[in-house]
Amino acid sequence: MPSQGRKFIIIGGAGLVGSAVARHLAEDGSAQLIICDRLGSSASGKWANLPTKMADLWTPEDLMTHLDKAWREIAGVLCFADAGHSAGDMDALFETSYHLPRRVWDYAVAKQRAIYWASSLQVYGDTAPSLSTDPNVVAGFQPKTAFGRAKQAFDYFAASQGTGPDAAPIATGFRLASVYGQGEGHKGALASLPSRARDHAVSERPLPIYEANRDWVHADDAAKVIAQIVLHGHAGFFDVGSGALTSAGAVAKASEAATGKALAVQARPAPADAHTHQTAVADHSALEKLGIACTFRTMETGLSLT
Repeated sequence: MPSQGRKFIIIGGAGLVGSAVARHLAEDGSAQLIICDRLGSSASGKWANLPTKMADLWTPEDLMTHLDKAWREIAGVLCFADAGHSAGDMDALFETSYHLPRRVWDYAVAKQRAIYWASSLQVYGDTAPSLSTDPNVVAGFQPKTAFGRAKQAFDYFAASQGTGPDAAPIATGFRLASVYGQGEGHKGALASLPSRARDHAVSERPLPIYEANRDWVHADDAAKVIAQIVLHGHAGFFDVGSGALTSAGAVAKASEAATGKALAVQARPAPADAHTHQTAVADHSALEKLGIACTFRTMETGLSLT
């Protein structure tokens, strides 16, 4: 479906990834944006993530009512609600990662509109990454975290609909690596390790960390990839990440290089439920086949901009 002159709704459009995607779609100039999000208190600073070029702002509670009224001018819906703020509440986690996109899926099928959603590399666990749309392949993933399991649940649902009458015309899942970047102030203690490392270095405070390996990607780099896929209407699953693992210690060193200040690190044991050594990294093969540009900055460069 062409995006020119049409509107896209970004659920979670004031969050870290959603706001970065909104900026890139707005800069392209060929699509209008409706942001659906909660902004919280003024002190959180989340309001500053809103794009200046915004066609409308909806509350999550009014989403489906607005969709029923405005569907003719909507090209697609992007589900980027920040599930990371569930803080251990599994019902809240599955609400943002499964039930919300499930409701949007029904709308997308009924009105024949595109649906895009944020999945995660955590769906893979220790299994080999695969971009297959075969539901049996998706069901075979072995996520090690509740977050990964919630994302797998919707990925499986979407894959199981195939191309039949219960499928959306464009259904695209973005399996995101661990994201960091500008616009994390509202997350508080849940901000990414890179952002916390930089802030602690600047303020000369020691940073408690446990050793962990992750594929880290700057939000702006991820958004560039996502925006290209959305504007061209590509469907399927796509990994979005740097394609390499970075240790917590390397993140700390990068924060020192980016800020020019020493960072005191306090090593601590990993939480019992932490999946510290992630083996999955982003597979860029699907992006490369489509000619999607996927150049990712180094951690040091990313933190110099955060």
